[in-house]
Amino acid sequence: MIAPFLSDGHVLLRPVQRDDLPLLADWRNQPEIRLRTREWRPLTMPQQERWFGRITSEETKDWMFVVVVPAGLVMTMVGVVGLCHWSPVDRTAEVSFYLGNADYERRGIMKDSLRLLHEWGWLSLGLERIWAEAYAFNERSIGILKKLGYREEGRLRSHVYRDGRRWDSVMLGLLREEWWW
Repeated sequence: MIAPFLSDGHVLLRPVQRDDLPLLADWRNQPEIRLRTREWRPLTMPQQERWFGRITSEETKDWMFVVVVPAGLVMTMVGVVGLCHWSPVDRTAEVSFYLGNADYERRGIMKDSLRLLHEWGWLSLGLERIWAEAYAFNERSIGILKKLGYREEGRLRSHVYRDGRRWDSVMLGLLREEWWW
């Protein structure tokens, strides 16, 4: 299955392209973004290339999109959303997202992007459950997920070491029948 372009007129989601990799690596290597992700060390371009090969293979289980918004007369790439670890048997996937361009914070872009992504996941992938893991200090991501209807399902206590201390991983989930958009 080839990932489509998705749009609601406010945001556009398009599949990640090879030309995007340098900017994505720059974003992922920002300390404040890396702090909130599983990848704790700086990413190299060979690692980005391997990741791109995985998400574009015919056997992919990861559907990754860049978030593009109009900025005057041009379209600007501002973040990334995706459904990862897709299980066609269990009909589940993990949601992944980050805003790479801080100039676009607090404009509802991630919420709109995630709404589009979820609709595509429910309708095209036939998902019944989408789940997320966020570190307890990442209140903004947890807040966005809860606004979308996610429920906290549990915690992995003292699961990660970030910023000089141990933190819980908050596990959240959303069932298809709970989706209200």
